[in-house]
Amino acid sequence: MSSAGPSDNSAGPSVNAASSVSRRKFLGAAGLSAAAVGLAACSSGGGTGASGGKSTGKATLNMWSWYTEDQPVWASVIDEFHAKYPNIQVVPRTFGSLADYSPALEAAVSAGSAPDIFAPATLAISYGKAGIVLDLKSQLGSSFINEFFPSINQEYADGDKQYAIGWEAQMFRIFYNPDILKKAKVDFPETWDDLITASAQIRSKTGLAPVALNGNPSNNVADFYLPLVTQASNNPNLVYQLDNLSNGTSWNSQYPVEAFQMMQKLQQNQVFESGADAVTYDEALALFYTQKSAMLFFGSFIVPGLLTSASPAFNKLYKVGMTPSWTSGARHWGANQAGAGWSVNAQSPNVDAALEWLKFIYEPSRYATIMQKSSSMAATMTAAAEGSNPIVKEMASWITDNGCNHILFGVGSETAVGNAAAGVLGGKLTPTAAAAQTQSAVETARHA
Repeated sequence: MSSAGPSDNSAGPSVNAASSVSRRKFLGAAGLSAAAVGLAACSSGGGTGASGGKSTGKATLNMWSWYTEDQPVWASVIDEFHAKYPNIQVVPRTFGSLADYSPALEAAVSAGSAPDIFAPATLAISYGKAGIVLDLKSQLGSSFINEFFPSINQEYADGDKQYAIGWEAQMFRIFYNPDILKKAKVDFPETWDDLITASAQIRSKTGLAPVALNGNPSNNVADFYLPLVTQASNNPNLVYQLDNLSNGTSWNSQYPVEAFQMMQKLQQNQVFESGADAVTYDEALALFYTQKSAMLFFGSFIVPGLLTSASPAFNKLYKVGMTPSWTSGARHWGANQAGAGWSVNAQSPNVDAALEWLKFIYEPSRYATIMQKSSSMAATMTAAAEGSNPIVKEMASWITDNGCNHILFGVGSETAVGNAAAGVLGGKLTPTAAAAQTQSAVETARHA
């Protein structure tokens, strides 16, 4: 039986309701163009010299992201920083979603006026190879970088170079309503087969949807599918290899096909709500907190959304359990890494100031406080262990032993996998067809 989180989940202040949508939608928006990646960028701010030496002049650090959950905390942190560094002014700009953010950043990079610090989305490595962002490992040191969860560092690394650092970690699990499970006379499932059995009982006894799943945009189905590849193979490196088509791997091979087969099995046994492939984030969340579904598959970043959207009573009621395992006794692999991160513009005249700011906000106690105030999961191991929200803290404790890759950076990978997984979820593709479609789409994109 999977362990579950504590029953009282309400620790931590609520934030703007818009934050409930922002964290994972970044992969659903269009990526930046190859032309933009190929252009070196320079900052619109001015003041300190580049990393070769510091200046006594004033500097304005422009910092862009779509991390709306952090908006309430920046003012006090910036005031504290400015008191210590009076010549450096930090100006955060928070876009409402990546759909707004991506074209704005693309235009800024293309025009040579990218911000000094920015959220790289899935392009940190591409930007790094193009010389647009700094290698932060060489700038901040290995001891600084090693504070982060290894899987988070891996997503932003190319060889020994680190082109971004994680800001908010995430862990995907099954949130559940213990009252509904009790009414249906089922326990929280250990395996996927247990979930299928429990789902039939839930539908029979309560008439409710067993598991709410967000299938629109399709990248959210990829969040569900990719850990199944790890579970089928019991190899946490396989998804990373498939993303790069390295070591002779192919999406059209045994374990990706078996993962699609498991998704089809769950869909055919009515584990999810009807039409799950078309259900949006907000709709899936509402199914759960209005108690029309017994469970919800999603990432830890929904906790702030539940704090603002659901009643205080529901926030004290719901629990979280590990993702069901492939077989009894197997590891409960679940998707983690960090959808949010920071890169530093390599051409900024304010590189030194930007690095000072990063060191300041990642100071262990300060960083832990920032994460607690936004009810977010910290990307460093020490701060994550100090989380104040019991659900977030519980989920963070599962990262090291059961976390696996699920954020794809390879050319064409994210779109191809998401579309194929959505096709299986909607009953439009067979597992073998989905795997073949994925491989073909990735190969086509890589050679375009």
